[in-house]
Amino acid sequence: MDWSAVITYGVGYGVALGVAFTVAVFAGAAASRDFLLNDYPRTIQDRYGRPKSARGRRVAIVFGVAVWGGCGLPLMTMAMVGLDGALDDGLDFPSAAVCAALVFATLSLWDLVVLDWIILAGFRPRLLVLPGTEGMKEYRDLRFHLVAALKGSPAIAVVGLVTATVATLLA
Repeated sequence: MDWSAVITYGVGYGVALGVAFTVAVFAGAAASRDFLLNDYPRTIQDRYGRPKSARGRRVAIVFGVAVWGGCGLPLMTMAMVGLDGALDDGLDFPSAAVCAALVFATLSLWDLVVLDWIILAGFRPRLLVLPGTEGMKEYRDLRFHLVAALKGSPAIAVVGLVTATVATLLA
């Protein structure tokens, strides 16, 4: 098996998905600043003092459909098709599982480092700061973001196994 192709496709498509995810976060925030309300630290949510708006709930649904259906599924499909062509013996379960897990792991790492740590904690663009919570030190809580990322990390294996199962059944 050509592990360099598996890694290249996994990381490459993971970065593409990370960029699309970042664009979608900013577009979602432009439509409704509270659409990711539940992803903020509890103290920020408490100071904001309101539940997620009806508009925020609608934007969150559109965001999910756009990111996972409009970007995630097509990019994962393109990664599997490309990898199938790049491997001498075609796509097999282990290479598909590792590639898909790498796509999702790269996205998770992108979300943590680029979106959460650099953009949100570092630059704190006004669009991502909830009204009334400006200047709160919790935006710079890198540990909060790390813990949240670690809680989601079991999904990496699930995505890899499910994607590999579907991809090898369809290949």
